Amino acid sequence: MYKEILRTIKDIDIYPVFTVVVFFAFFTVMSLWVIRTKKEDFESQSKMPLDDVNQNK
Repeated sequence: MYKEILRTIKDIDIYPVFTVVVFFAFFTVMSLWVIRTKKEDFESQSKMPLDDVNQNK
């Protein structure tokens, strides 16, 4: 049933290629962001859960 519905959609062949390209682009951008971010930025963020909750109020 689903195969018949998908076969009727015009240009359905491009969607798998598009999703792979979007995934690869997102993964590449996130990898570059992690590599280029300074270690000090991650250290301050890693200590956030350990900070006292009352300091923000």
